[in-house]
Amino acid sequence: MKRLSGIYLRGMAMGAADVVPGVSGGTIALITGIYEQLITTLSGLKPSLLGVWRRQGFLAFWQASNLGFLVALLAGIVTSIALLARLITWLMDVYPVPLWSFFCGLIIASILLLLKPLRMKQLSTWLMLAAGVLIAVWVMSRPPLGGTLALTLPVFFIAGAVAICAMILPGISGSFILVILGMYAPVLAAVKGGEWAILLAFVAGCATGLLSFVHLLRWLLARFHDPVMAMLVGFMAGSLAVLWPWRVPDASGAALFRTVWPAQYVAETGLPALLPAAVIAAVAGLALVWLLSHFAGHNEANSAAGTSAS
Repeated sequence: MKRLSGIYLRGMAMGAADVVPGVSGGTIALITGIYEQLITTLSGLKPSLLGVWRRQGFLAFWQASNLGFLVALLAGIVTSIALLARLITWLMDVYPVPLWSFFCGLIIASILLLLKPLRMKQLSTWLMLAAGVLIAVWVMSRPPLGGTLALTLPVFFIAGAVAICAMILPGISGSFILVILGMYAPVLAAVKGGEWAILLAFVAGCATGLLSFVHLLRWLLARFHDPVMAMLVGFMAGSLAVLWPWRVPDASGAALFRTVWPAQYVAETGLPALLPAAVIAAVAGLALVWLLSHFAGHNEANSAAGTSAS
């Protein structure tokens, strides 16, 4: 029960991150140490599990598919979106600089933490890290497609498949991908209007994309663990270009916004730079990752000690 409550809290953190365009729930999964378990569990959802249910019963099916983990995680995500979406949206509107600074601190600390166990002496690891950074920066800097896509059911299906693949990758936000595709507002309108045919097409795309993509991810992690992890960390590092706290809309349309220095932010927007608050928020993000890693290591040590004692 204690383990599932921890998974539930991680799900809440993932849900809170997914609300913010530019932040990925996959980043939170990687930070909190459940990313590989999530990929393994999702890739293990196969039709053959129904045979386990038929032959050995529901309990064996539940354990074989690791549904306790998935249900706890999904419950946390749904709870967070339901309870925190308005708060985070309000913070984005009223205090965007401290909010983005907090996520920057969170990701910087996570990058340092996740690179530590990797074999950074290998050239392939460095190349994959650099590739991850470049890919993330390129994706996040794309201008929105606007109304160039026809709003048909197959388009919603494809948008769901692409967005969910991005969402499972650390550093690349699924909601931000929808913004770039010009599908964020149509999907939101379909949710508000209860357009079930559109929503079913979108959800079907999400399910298809997710269950297809996780098999590839699991295969890559099993065979090229350190280079793949380095690329995932690179995605996170590249997302810092999007999470920079001081940014203004790009009037040229070449990108969604421009990153500027605090003084230029004040000059162009007339809003305060909130530099002290930004520093405090970034330090809070750094501290949170340190605390999470410290307590995770402490719990693992206790579990190992308990196992050896028994």
